[in-house]
Amino acid sequence: MRALGRDGEERAVQYLKKRGYQILERNYFTRYGEIDIVAKKKGVIVFVEVKSNRSWNAEYSFTPYKAKRVYKAAMIYLSSKNLCESPYRFDLIAINGEDIVHYENILEEGGVIG
Repeated sequence: MRALGRDGEERAVQYLKKRGYQILERNYFTRYGEIDIVAKKKGVIVFVEVKSNRSWNAEYSFTPYKAKRVYKAAMIYLSSKNLCESPYRFDLIAINGEDIVHYENILEEGGVIG
């Protein structure tokens, strides 16, 4: 399963780069958990969670619990880099087999939108 996750993250990085994102960090760890990718596009910091699955919709594995942990980790990242005043958002990239689906702006104040 770890190989699937690493492969998915690499595919997500390439996907983002092709769309003009600058990759700032990969696998940024905090006591709250990990942010898979920290990127930047048009002055906006983008925290990207990557979910991969071979046979079903990977996006369903992004739970409210995980959302809260990603939000807290992102706040630590912004604080540690003196970027608290920078615009930011949270995206999800779901990799289902060969398909890549990019959901933009999925969190609002630590909760899942939708």
